[in-house]
Amino acid sequence: MKKNNHKRTSKKIGLPPGTLIYTGAPKEGDTEITLITYNEETFKKIISTDLNEIVSHVAKDAVNWINFDSLHNIKLIEEAGKMLNIHHLLLEDILDVGHQPKIEEYDDYLFLTLKTLKPVNGENDLHFEQISLVLGTNLLMTFQEHKGDPFEPIRERLEAGKGKARGRTADYLFILLTDAIVDQYFFAEEILDKQIAEIEIELFEKPGEATVNRIIMQKKELNRIKKEVYPIAEGFKLFLSADSEFIRNEFLNYFNDINDHLKQIVDSINSQRESLTSMMEFYMIRISNQMNQVMKTLTVIATIFIPLTFIVGVYGMNFRYMPELDWKWSYPVLMLFMLAGGIVMYLFMRKRKWF
Repeated sequence: MKKNNHKRTSKKIGLPPGTLIYTGAPKEGDTEITLITYNEETFKKIISTDLNEIVSHVAKDAVNWINFDSLHNIKLIEEAGKMLNIHHLLLEDILDVGHQPKIEEYDDYLFLTLKTLKPVNGENDLHFEQISLVLGTNLLMTFQEHKGDPFEPIRERLEAGKGKARGRTADYLFILLTDAIVDQYFFAEEILDKQIAEIEIELFEKPGEATVNRIIMQKKELNRIKKEVYPIAEGFKLFLSADSEFIRNEFLNYFNDINDHLKQIVDSINSQRESLTSMMEFYMIRISNQMNQVMKTLTVIATIFIPLTFIVGVYGMNFRYMPELDWKWSYPVLMLFMLAGGIVMYLFMRKRKWF
């Protein structure tokens, strides 16, 4: 789960507030715009690259969902802002893909920006992308970095007329989309849980520098998720504590459910961080114990050889008169004495359980 926004956000340095700059990766081609209009009786879907055509099909007596599948066309986003009366500062936040997740209520709409997850190179590699939702009266607009989102099951249910969404207002659709995004975080948590379990097994079986690197990388991933989840969790808490004109009271329970999911994810992140910290501490303790064992062994060896070295040193002195040097049995006796002394010291330390 990697995403580097330092270079992207640096594009905005020195520019006045409200300047529209797309901070994402360069992209070419037209932005595909999808309009879904529905009520209890009807469902209509229009896909076009012409914003005027999309706006002309917006119905006043139905829920209208307009989705932009990319953000690189700044003029199109600015034009959409003018047509739909979206403030320039809000458009700036939509185009800044490194913006911190938040939820804010304005006079004419409710704004939510957060990160969605997309699989990359297999299910175990996930990538964060920004998605923004603007909720008005009977109108919901979604802006995403690239085509592809977790909303396809919702579109299918709307088209098939299944569930309760077709008979409800745009704020209920807003809740469904937000819930679909938050559910992806559970998928990320499951992946991280699996990876942490693998690290734990590796830590007990064959710990090494690679294990430490995996722990460090895993903590970075958790910090990344924390950065994206904590602000929106706090934002939801504050939002629910105030009365909103855009979320009906009958749907607040659904919003509370999303908030509970975010709390659960936050608790899981804290638990995983503690697990990784404990693993690192365990590794350091294990390395320390191994080093202590090595030092203990070297100390035993040194303790045995120090007196022997002293004896050898004494008889290595170049004094002329050392009577025992002329004794025929001096060498074997000295060697036996040194051997016996070493054995006695070894047995003594073993009895004391010093090693």
